[in-house]
Amino acid sequence: MSADDVKESSLPKVSRSRRWVWVLAVALILAIWPAYQAARAYKTSGFRQKCLQARDQEDWRFMRQTAEEWAEWNPEDGAPWWFAAEASQELDELDDLAFFLGHVPESDPKVLFALIEKANLEWTALNRPLDGLKTSEKIIAMDPRVLEIHSRIISFFAMNLQRPELIAAIDRAIDAGAEPRESYAYLLLADMLSFTNGSDLNSRWLASSPDEVRFKIGLGVHTAMKLAMSVDGARTDDSIALDEEASRQLQFFLEAAPHDSTLLTYLMYRAYQAADVDRVGELLKQVDGSAANDHMVWVFRAWYHTTYDELEDAEASINEALRLHPISPLAHHEYANLLRRKQSPDVELHQRLAAEGRELRSQLLRLPTVVDLDVEMLNRIRQYAVDCNATRIAETLKKRLTPRRSSALR
Repeated sequence: MSADDVKESSLPKVSRSRRWVWVLAVALILAIWPAYQAARAYKTSGFRQKCLQARDQEDWRFMRQTAEEWAEWNPEDGAPWWFAAEASQELDELDDLAFFLGHVPESDPKVLFALIEKANLEWTALNRPLDGLKTSEKIIAMDPRVLEIHSRIISFFAMNLQRPELIAAIDRAIDAGAEPRESYAYLLLADMLSFTNGSDLNSRWLASSPDEVRFKIGLGVHTAMKLAMSVDGARTDDSIALDEEASRQLQFFLEAAPHDSTLLTYLMYRAYQAADVDRVGELLKQVDGSAANDHMVWVFRAWYHTTYDELEDAEASINEALRLHPISPLAHHEYANLLRRKQSPDVELHQRLAAEGRELRSQLLRLPTVVDLDVEMLNRIRQYAVDCNATRIAETLKKRLTPRRSSALR
C-alpha cells in the first residue's frame, strides 16, 4: 500500500468522526433548548403570578420588589418594568416611577407611551426640565408626530428665551405636521420674548439645577424686563434703583457668559431703545458664531450699520435677519429705515409690514395665554405671513385651517 493509499483511506474516517460530533452537538442543543425555554417561561409565569397576586392584595411594595427581581433577571422584557412603574405610582414615589418608565425596552409596543409619561413627570411634578428635554428629544426621534411633546419643547425654549432654539423647534414640529397652535404666537413674539410667568418658571427650574447658566440668564432677563416696564410706567426712586440693580446683575452674567445671544440681544434692545449706537456696537463685538442663527443679532447689526451710513453692510444684515425669520416686525421696521436712507420706493411696503406685525404682536400680548389663539387670529397671522413672503408658514397655516384638518391644531 502506497503513502497515497494511506491518506485516502484515513481521511474519510476523520471526516465521519467530525460529522458525528456536530450531529451530537446539534441533537444536544435541540434537546436542551425546549427545556431551557420552558424553564424561562415557567420562571416568567411565576413572577407574573406573584405580581398579579400582589396587585389584587394591594401589596404595592411586594409587587415592586418582585417586579425589580424580574427585571434584573430579564431586563429585555417590558412587563416587569410596567409592574414596577404601577407599584411606584400607587406608592406615590414619582422618582421611581420615572425611573421604571424610562427602562421600558424599545421592543415593548407601549414604549412611546412610557416615555411620554416619563417626560410629563419630569416637566411637571419632578421639576427636572433638563431631563424632560432629553426624554422629549428621544420621543421626537422615535416618533416626530407627538404634538404634546413638541408643545413641551417649544414652551421650554420660549420661556427660557432661547430664540434660535425656539424657532428651530417650531420648524421641526411644522415638518412633522404636529405644531401646536401656540407656535404661531411664539413666531410673532420672537423678536423680544417676554412672559408674565417667565420669572417664576425660570426660578423654579433654577431650584432644580442651581448651576444651570441658562436658567440664571432666563430669570435675570425676565426680571430685568419686568423692572424696566415698571420704570417706564412710573418712574420712582425705588423702581429706578431696582432697574439699575437688574442691569448690574445682567452685566455680571455677561462677564460669565460673554457670547450668550439671549443676554446680548436683550442688552442691545435696551441700548437700541435708548438710541445708544456705541453701546450696541460694543455688544456686537462680543457676538460669536453661536449667535449666527439669532435673527435679532442681524437686526441690531443692520441698525448699527444704517446709523453710520454703511448701507451695503446694513442691507446684507437685514436680509440675513429676514431669511432667518421673515415675519419679524422689527426686521421690517429696520428694513424700512434702511430703504428710507436709500430713498427706495419699497419703504412703504416694509413700513406697512412693520406696523401690521406690531399690531398683531400687541393683540397676542393681550391674550390670557398663548394657547388662546382663535381661528380669526390664526387667519390674520397667515395673511401676514403671505404679505411677508413667508411662504412656508403661510402654506402650513392654510393647511391647518382647512375644515377637515383644523382639529390638528389643538
